[in-house]
Amino acid sequence: MADVALDPQNSNSKELFGQGMRAYVLQDYDTAVRAFSKASELLAAEHGSDTHDSLGDVYLYYGKSLLELSRKESGPLGEGVLKNVEEESETEDIEESDGEESKGKEEVNGDNKTEEAKPPEESSSDDKPANPEEPSSTEKKEGGESEEELTDLQVAWEVLELAKRIFVSRGADGKKNLAETLIVLGEISLESGNFSSAIEDIVEGLEIQKTLFGCDSRTIAETFYKLGGAYSTNAQIDEAIESFCASYEYLTNKLKSLEKENKEADAEEIEELKDLIPEVQEKISDMKNLKIEVAKKVASAVDEAEPKTNGAAEASSSKQANDISHLVKRKRKDDDAQENPPKRPST
Repeated sequence: MADVALDPQNSNSKELFGQGMRAYVLQDYDTAVRAFSKASELLAAEHGSDTHDSLGDVYLYYGKSLLELSRKESGPLGEGVLKNVEEESETEDIEESDGEESKGKEEVNGDNKTEEAKPPEESSSDDKPANPEEPSSTEKKEGGESEEELTDLQVAWEVLELAKRIFVSRGADGKKNLAETLIVLGEISLESGNFSSAIEDIVEGLEIQKTLFGCDSRTIAETFYKLGGAYSTNAQIDEAIESFCASYEYLTNKLKSLEKENKEADAEEIEELKDLIPEVQEKISDMKNLKIEVAKKVASAVDEAEPKTNGAAEASSSKQANDISHLVKRKRKDDDAQENPPKRPST
């Protein structure tokens, strides 16, 4: 897909928002982030508030774009990972080459090998900044430029919290976007490893969606699927199965509705659902198999622990029952006493 061209001189917030939306649809998340970021800055400056109603949708898609950008860069096949792998490979080659060169110098110079292997000399005091009180670049980043140190997920969380406040203030008119914002916040928590918070936000958004959409909503089906993923990641297998089953139910209801209406315009969506439903069924099957495996492992662990205890007890009991040496010795001693009574001392 072709990237969306973004004019850095553009100061029209509406145009920037439109460009950001196009970039988001085309999955050009980097451009989308830059467009939404600038649009939000312009709108906040224009209205003198970062929680003005006009910023709600901008923040929502700004946060969604940041989330997708973070996933793209940190995923198994993300560009960032590939770049890091290449850089690490180059670094290893350089280090290996330097090591061989250093080793060669040590062998040639003999007694001087220590001097040759020394790292470059540190800069003297003359190379230090003239003003010792001036903070270093690291200290500057920790202070005035702390925003640059925030990750995409952290920025996404902050702007979505602002969007949440705006949509709450809209009342009933903001429920749909509020639900979506909560679900995206849940996805961010999931990416950050905060599973309980992710489940809480997704459930809250789902409850709002249930009041807005019918029993054949693909939106709710998608949310249930995300919730199932959050539960499974948090090792709540039963809850995950329940959520995936609910997703399957909503999708099948949607398929039945479309087939009943029998409109040509719905043909593509019908085929899409027919491909999607088996995937959800497979997910349910995987979760059920996982539950069985976990149960087997637990039972196996219990079985392995019990024989050791019982076996030890039986062995001890058997030893006690079979060991009659003390009785034999005592009997022999008594028999000897009867056959050879002690002689009386002679008078």
